[in-house]
Amino acid sequence: MNNYYICPKCRSQLMAGNKIVISAKAKDQSEGLISLSTEIGNYNVDFPPTLKYKKGDLLSLFCPVCHQNLASPKHINLAMVLMTNEADEEYEIFFSQIVGEHSTMKMMGDYVDLFGEHAEKYQDLFNTRQMF
Repeated sequence: MNNYYICPKCRSQLMAGNKIVISAKAKDQSEGLISLSTEIGNYNVDFPPTLKYKKGDLLSLFCPVCHQNLASPKHINLAMVLMTNEADEEYEIFFSQIVGEHSTMKMMGDYVDLFGEHAEKYQDLFNTRQMF
């Protein structure tokens, strides 16, 4: 089943080929487009050479179309995008904006699935009824 990732603000598609493309800004104000895997739980990220960061840094992530901040109101460390599938089901996908932190939450209504070795750090922010 194919999943599509979209901006929660403007609903523009965030994908180029089989990657999610997001604009990132580091604390030194350096910027660039990062690409993420569409597979939830795969934490491979392609960083451009223009972005100056180190493990543990908090990045600011933005939609590359409308330029709105993707920060989640649930926690300063999390960003949020939407994921839809071929069945037109829509999920909120929360993921860490901290370089090297592996945490993703896939949420629909009252159900949430946690992914990544650091996801439990944010578990209390979400209703923990597990998806089937």
